Amino acid sequence: MCSVAADDIKQERVIVNPLIINGVEKVLVRGSYDCEPLAQFIQKLKYHYWTGAGSLLHGVVAPPTPELNVPSDTVIVPVPLHSRRHRERGFNQSLYISKALSRATGLPVKNLLQRTRYTPPQAQLTAKERVTNIIGAFGQGRVASWPKSVILVDDVITTGSTIAECAAVLRKYGVRKITAVALAKG
Repeated sequence: MCSVAADDIKQERVIVNPLIINGVEKVLVRGSYDCEPLAQFIQKLKYHYWTGAGSLLHGVVAPPTPELNVPSDTVIVPVPLHSRRHRERGFNQSLYISKALSRATGLPVKNLLQRTRYTPPQAQLTAKERVTNIIGAFGQGRVASWPKSVILVDDVITTGSTIAECAAVLRKYGVRKITAVALAKG
């Protein structure tokens, strides 16, 4: 990414609560997917396996951290990929983002959730299809104990369907405070 694109991303303001998601107290996104450099950054990270993203990711995730206002025992939880999608892609972009957020906040990352059902990519679906596509796609991971507060991380939030389904599982196991963080609002 060139310095001009990086500067454009820095100019994007953090968006607080761009939509209401069931079970989530606060939603923070780094910027709009309409910001072309941010969209390209996400696409390179997600679909082109851009290893250079790691050095820039801290600068992208750090600006929302003052808005978090979470307890010190909060855990960062990446939205999981199905094992088949993980094999296809080779990594989970939400975990990658979660690790950068962890470096910015000092909070630990834990895989509390697992993807229990393979689904078509949400990006290829209409808003209505996204809601039904993701129903029942998540379950609990291998968890010894559940935290009371989590930051749920994804790359892009469009309708909020994925975050809502993950939040429902987290709530089922006693998580009381859920904050969602994403790089962009689609």
